[in-house]
Amino acid sequence: MADFHIKTFYGQKSSIILTSPSKSTPFVFLSCINRKEDGTWERTSEGEGKTVKITIEEIICILEVLHGKSSNWRGFHVFKERKTEIYVGWEKESHQVLRIKVGDYVKKLHFPNLNFFTLMLEHILTEKIEFATSGPTEKKLKDEDVRGESEYGVFSEQILARNGLQVVETTEFGVSKETIEIKAKIKVESPKALLITLESDVEFWIPKSTIHSEYDVENKKKSQTFIVDKWIIDKQGIPK
Repeated sequence: MADFHIKTFYGQKSSIILTSPSKSTPFVFLSCINRKEDGTWERTSEGEGKTVKITIEEIICILEVLHGKSSNWRGFHVFKERKTEIYVGWEKESHQVLRIKVGDYVKKLHFPNLNFFTLMLEHILTEKIEFATSGPTEKKLKDEDVRGESEYGVFSEQILARNGLQVVETTEFGVSKETIEIKAKIKVESPKALLITLESDVEFWIPKSTIHSEYDVENKKKSQTFIVDKWIIDKQGIPK
């Protein structure tokens, strides 16, 4: 069984590259490149194009779309002040053309590349569940071995589309010590998040793990002061 996988899905003007560096790493790389005016392709090795890391959880979200169980998936990767939007969804209800958007790059997949992309993700997911989630059992993991996992997180939100299929949105973020103070009212509480309303009437879900101040979930009429991770505000595009 191969440890490394890479496949480029070429198009006339844009292409997408799916790379799994190892079956023991809990992520893949998704790269988008465009054809230049001189006919050559952008080179990721020279910092051209756009490359994002896709986690196991996000591979599952993409496969839900490919299998027709979700209408689309949108991810926001926030890391070191940089935010990249990733979108995977169908062009039409016939599910014949898949639209993949990474930042400003857009690639459409048709048969047979669409089927190839699906089969490749299924294979990689099976590999990673077996090999990327296993580890030493007889000796304790060193602090440096688990630090990378603890400094990364994924927050998911789900809504229903008009056709009854769910739309999944995930935000993948590097844990940062930078916080910001906001004033908002609590509208709804879920086990892991709060739906809050800012003074500007903007509403959004915020994971409880990103709130670093005390709050009263019973107090839904008055504004409260929250100290929260800055990335969640950046994601919403809310002016500071």
